[in-house]
Amino acid sequence: MAWGRRFTDVTRLTGGPKNSGCLGWGESGGMGEGWGDFIATSVRSTSTYSDYAMGAWASNCEDGICNYVYSLDTTVNPSTYKTLDKPGYWGVHAIGEVWAEMLWVVQQCLIGTYGFSETLLPPTPNTDGSLPPNDLYRPQMFNPLTGQANRLVPKHGNTSLMQLVLDGMKLQPCSPGFFNVRDVIIQADEILTGGENTCALWEGFAERGLGVDATVVGSTPGAEALGRMAPRSPLSADLLPPLLSLNPH
Repeated sequence: MAWGRRFTDVTRLTGGPKNSGCLGWGESGGMGEGWGDFIATSVRSTSTYSDYAMGAWASNCEDGICNYVYSLDTTVNPSTYKTLDKPGYWGVHAIGEVWAEMLWVVQQCLIGTYGFSETLLPPTPNTDGSLPPNDLYRPQMFNPLTGQANRLVPKHGNTSLMQLVLDGMKLQPCSPGFFNVRDVIIQADEILTGGENTCALWEGFAERGLGVDATVVGSTPGAEALGRMAPRSPLSADLLPPLLSLNPH
């Protein structure tokens, strides 16, 4: 988990270059923990699906140190956005478990469409800086007006979501909530692929209660959510809401 946080450097990426205190408490602090779990679990996952416990080796416990292992099976891990209303889920580590579970489910949706990449590392560049043919990225595309190369787009589902999560960190505001970060991940996909994965991303988030009809009922003076409505409604394209208006800095 700690390795995952170092890898993402999410504190530096969130809220612009001059804000280093954007993930201190509540949902934002919890997501800081959750990103670490998600990245670490993504790195050790394989093309053969398996549930993953966090800290199993270090704790000498098969189920690890979290309330639940990360799993697609809701009988194994029942976490949804509504789970954050339960006693014991006020701290950042418990909040992070719910966020990491959501990202794990969303990632599996993309893997179902694009498959799994066994490597997370790009090949050694050619002397001119271009990349040789490889299985990590789609073929390089160029802007027909400028001749400049477009951004590289990952081929596979696991690497695609990792890229979108990192891109989203650069878009999200200081002290983001679950809704903010869900929306910037979808926005990041719009920027990178033209929105190829909009429906898949919404479906994945909806599976864990952060779909189009998720709501928050009330808040504390510190703007923390008090009551969370997290139904799993079927997704229809005509129900997709506009993304939140974001100010990344």
